[in-house]
Amino acid sequence: MRVKRVLIIEDDRFNRRLYRDLLEAEGYEVDLAANAPDGLAQAEAEPPDLVVMDIGLPGMNGLEATRVIKSRGARVPVLVISAHALAHHEAQARQVGADEFLRKPLRFPEFQQVVRRMLGLH
Repeated sequence: MRVKRVLIIEDDRFNRRLYRDLLEAEGYEVDLAANAPDGLAQAEAEPPDLVVMDIGLPGMNGLEATRVIKSRGARVPVLVISAHALAHHEAQARQVGADEFLRKPLRFPEFQQVVRRMLGLH
């Protein structure tokens, strides 16, 4: 079985490293992008098995980037993460094609469980 690749698109350096470390500890190959345009370019060049997308990216936000990924016909699942606790943020994420939505601060066991499920590794 091949190693699953996860692309993290997150502008906060600390969060990028934290998510990377958690996912690498689970045995995933992890790619990082600090903004939506870089992440979209990476996802198009080498489609990952999962995208972890921060909603509050500068410039093009995570909702717009998720919409672009899904509009390209990509079947890659997208997990949107948001520091916003309002219910309409989750609804907005789902409207643009997000497959899952988690709120910050992340509870790491929940994050790891959602990632496993999205990758079909229950």
